[in-house]
Amino acid sequence: RAMRPVNLHLPMKRPEDVIPHLGKGARHWKEGYSAQALATHWWRHNALPPDVARVLDTAEPFRGAELVDAFFERETALGDAAQGSQTDLMAVLGLAGGGLAVMGVEAKVNETFGKLIGEELAPGCSARKRERIARLCRILGLDPDDRAQVAGLRYQLLHRTCAVLFEAQRYHARLGVTLVETFSAEDAHWGEFVTFVRALGGAAEKGRLCEVGVPGGVRLWLGWCNSAAAQAVARA
Repeated sequence: RAMRPVNLHLPMKRPEDVIPHLGKGARHWKEGYSAQALATHWWRHNALPPDVARVLDTAEPFRGAELVDAFFERETALGDAAQGSQTDLMAVLGLAGGGLAVMGVEAKVNETFGKLIGEELAPGCSARKRERIARLCRILGLDPDDRAQVAGLRYQLLHRTCAVLFEAQRYHARLGVTLVETFSAEDAHWGEFVTFVRALGGAAEKGRLCEVGVPGGVRLWLGWCNSAAAQAVARA
């Protein structure tokens, strides 16, 4: 049985404090990989990085948003006893018009978005995994029985986006964002993101937020932010 994610947190004193919370510890903390790139980038600003703020400003509800709090490697329970979804960075935003929003940031360099849902549902998949995937699909308004619709989507994007909705509900926020922050100059795996956004009825565009319609009381946007240039300038 998975442990319930803890609601109490410790302060960071340096970017490396993320290491014990990474899936494989120090093996995930390497130059050129997403964990180190994300932690150093956000730590440098201790606020919304300017490149992230520019993407948020493309959607009217998020213009002028400020960072209230952010949690690296935030584990979110997904409504069952299985392992939660561990988001690279979960941010609570204060909106210029009042109220809060929740943003989940999935960092990438050249890493993929994991397995396809069709691969997760291959013969031998447990009943518990099948039921979880079906439930998460329904949360996003997808038909889990329509293999043509869901089999080609990346499972990581599915559960990370559902985690944003769960966290938004927990914070009594009516707005949520799933943001892919890539540190790849070539926008590696952009096509996987485009496919996911299209399945939710949106049209992905680099550097902009796109609102998609999902059931429930939380409005959801998806976005792609390329921070490769900002990271290169900071290293220079």
